[in-house]
Amino acid sequence: MKKLILISALLLAGSNLMAQGFLKKLKQKAEEAASKTIDNVIEGKAKKNTEASTTVQPAAKTESSPGTTNAAVTSTTAYDFVPGTKVLLSDNFAQDALGQFPLKWYTRSKGEIVTLNTAKGNWLRVYPGTFVSPVVNIGENSTIEFDLIMNWPKAGGYMVPAIGFALYDRGNKGEILSYDYRLKNCLKFTIAPYRSEAAVQLTSFENVAKKLESDKYKVANFENKVGSVIHVAISIQKERVRIWLDQEKVFDLPQAAPLNGNLNQFKIDMSASNYTNEQLGYYVSNFRFAEGSSDKRSKLLTTGSMETSGILFATNSAEVQSDNEGVIKEVAAAMSENPDLKIKIIGHTDAVGKQEANLILSAKRAESVRDALVKTYKINTDRIETEGKGSTTPITNDTSEEGKTMNRRVEFIKI
Repeated sequence: MKKLILISALLLAGSNLMAQGFLKKLKQKAEEAASKTIDNVIEGKAKKNTEASTTVQPAAKTESSPGTTNAAVTSTTAYDFVPGTKVLLSDNFAQDALGQFPLKWYTRSKGEIVTLNTAKGNWLRVYPGTFVSPVVNIGENSTIEFDLIMNWPKAGGYMVPAIGFALYDRGNKGEILSYDYRLKNCLKFTIAPYRSEAAVQLTSFENVAKKLESDKYKVANFENKVGSVIHVAISIQKERVRIWLDQEKVFDLPQAAPLNGNLNQFKIDMSASNYTNEQLGYYVSNFRFAEGSSDKRSKLLTTGSMETSGILFATNSAEVQSDNEGVIKEVAAAMSENPDLKIKIIGHTDAVGKQEANLILSAKRAESVRDALVKTYKINTDRIETEGKGSTTPITNDTSEEGKTMNRRVEFIKI
């Protein structure tokens, strides 16, 4: 019996030892497998990182610059719209009753004045059709601004309607709405949303014939503007047309507007849609038509000189108080676009006061304009010379206030 008990004990102990050995081996194999897996992952990551590094930054092999790498290219721009100072027409529909069509405008369709929970003031809600502004005589240099809200279901399945804005000639109390109207001169652009972007295109007519049809400019991420105020700004300088949407320049066309077009009426066209009126809403407001300035940038580059009385200084001071015509900005743009361009700035005063004092004052004013170009627009000071001529070279002998204003000027000369 004792032998039997001893044998059983030995067998049990052996089984435990074997089980422990087996478990130990399993544990060792598991640890080896885990270690191998981790090593493979690390090696894989290292290999992937090495490949990525090789792909992104390969060794440059160029004859001109051996051993260098290609750098990322970046660019900068600026919002250079300058609104005109002399207002020709302004309309925010404040005088119009809610629910009514504005008295000064014309339509063959339906429109009504509304208020919105997301924007201040009164807004004209437009529906599919045509809407025409009061008559406003647009000169060869003008600026047009207004606000636009376009709202539709982002999850909707229909095509979003396009909206067009145009300037026509021969407008007279809604004549453009007549089916007998014959197009002569026109400048129009259309915003056509599609999926997440919007296509913007401009077309112009001069003496009945089509003058220009632009390429389509794609505004990315346009869905982010749904339901928000979009500020539209237009600058016309003879033939040159520039258009911005929320400070994004969509067009800068040097030969787009009809010459001597006598444009005098603004028109809005909204296309049809499968959306219901409850699902869709297009609104406009805050119109401002103003007399603009000529294309001074082009004049400086083509003729070699230009001058302005639009830079205003404090009385008997060289401090720049305002630049109503945006001349300094235009000159800065010309110099930024043409790195080899160098200029001389010449200050002029009227004949009031002593000639010696006027010479000093005019020189300081020229320096102030130079400093604005250098500090605000980062133009290298080595590209700018300055001079003051006081009242020695007047452009008129008129001693009236108007004549004095003409003589108080700043001249830019290409050197």
